[in-house]
Amino acid sequence: MTDQSPDKEWATLGERIRSARESAGISVRELARRIDVSASHVSQVERGLASFSVRALYSVVNILGISMDSLFEQSPDKISAPRLEDEVIATYKGGPLDEAGIVLRRGSRPAMQLQSGPRWERLTVKPEVGAEFIEVIYQPAPGAVPPEDFIRHPGREYGVITKGTLSVQVGFGRSEMTVGDSIAFDSSIPHRFWNETAEEVIAVWFVLDAAAHDQDAEFPSADSAAHHHVVG
Repeated sequence: MTDQSPDKEWATLGERIRSARESAGISVRELARRIDVSASHVSQVERGLASFSVRALYSVVNILGISMDSLFEQSPDKISAPRLEDEVIATYKGGPLDEAGIVLRRGSRPAMQLQSGPRWERLTVKPEVGAEFIEVIYQPAPGAVPPEDFIRHPGREYGVITKGTLSVQVGFGRSEMTVGDSIAFDSSIPHRFWNETAEEVIAVWFVLDAAAHDQDAEFPSADSAAHHHVVG
């Protein structure tokens, strides 16, 4: 985990949300209305005095037209995709892959602690445009009830449990997922996750946004890509 405290993380995150909101030309009151929270709560979040729930945060990034990944960065409105040529050049230079921006050390992960909820730690050095690759830590909560809010957003997501037992609901279906269990579903279906056990739960999630998901059919197959790489 990072050395940064949750309070410091949200102070920084709040500044980035404010910057993105102002760039989008949306007032505090209007943003609050759209995500169904009070204007004072939005103001507190932007000043680092409070945090958003998972549902509210997804709503915010959709309204502001930014990626979730971008909130880990200094300039959420100026994120560029990692370029293949840059990574290739870095690898040909030799040396440690973390210095090349390919390997991310555990202690250097950007992170955020959500309101009364899980902690997210990004697993990539830079934001991945069109996707999120994160580890989520759910604190012990014996006898906890499901979150009041369902989450839904455009795209598709994939997850695997690496520690503990996570309660999962997608639509009207519900399951308990344990170590090694995995899941894949359309993120536009209302869903929620929670830990109702006395043990910490850890899961790795990969979330593909709607635009990237829609382009999947246009991508070459793995065999085709491998053939092109070898022959071309």
